[in-house]
Amino acid sequence: MSISKKMNQALTEQFEDIQIPEEVDERVRQSFAQFHTKKENSKMKKKIIAFSIAAAVLIPTSAWALNTSYFAKNVNLNGLVDSSVKQAVSKGLTIPMDEKITDQGITIHFKEMVVEETKILIHYRIENQEGALVPYEFDTTGLNIVGDGVNNGKQTENPTYQEAGVEGINVLSFIGTSEPDSLPFYLTDAAGNKVETGIAEKDQPEGIIAFVTDGSRLPQAINMNISVDRIGKTAGTWKGQIPIDQSKLK
Repeated sequence: MSISKKMNQALTEQFEDIQIPEEVDERVRQSFAQFHTKKENSKMKKKIIAFSIAAAVLIPTSAWALNTSYFAKNVNLNGLVDSSVKQAVSKGLTIPMDEKITDQGITIHFKEMVVEETKILIHYRIENQEGALVPYEFDTTGLNIVGDGVNNGKQTENPTYQEAGVEGINVLSFIGTSEPDSLPFYLTDAAGNKVETGIAEKDQPEGIIAFVTDGSRLPQAINMNISVDRIGKTAGTWKGQIPIDQSKLK
């Protein structure tokens, strides 16, 4: 066995042995328990809000240092960046992308994806004209704000607000849409029918969009649809369709 193969095998075994400490797991569970969103009247798929919690997953620095993939960073997204994704990264099975949708001087840049039989993860960046990330900021004018999401003068979370006559607390999105199910990203098959999946997104200037089925295999031909009409404080039109490359799916 070559040295490179031995290194890859050792790294893969190291990833599989990673354990999340009980106190970190409990902290994640408490954060979800304390967060409330308004009730959904529709029986359609629900959008999952992904929370960024420091040290949610502890990764050996020496292992990830050999890979520049965004998925090799300390990202979790509600546990969706799991051992199978880490193995795909270690084996070079992520799929490079360079798809861009631009309006109002702001670009949604799709950079990389991991495709499995029941899950798709896509790394995105929202960039200004110089290629830098746009500011993480919100326009809360006219809203009955419950929490502004600002910590020590810096925006760290989405603002929450109370809507008159509606039970629960609403979350003000960073990536806004006028779609009836409030999903700025969704999948369709070759016939144009929506593919039923759970959807998670970071909802920040950079992060991961995840599409996950209930265990059923994804169609062979899939497109990701983009329907965005607001990014942070900026209104605009970011619409398009990108085919999902499944060439590295095993």
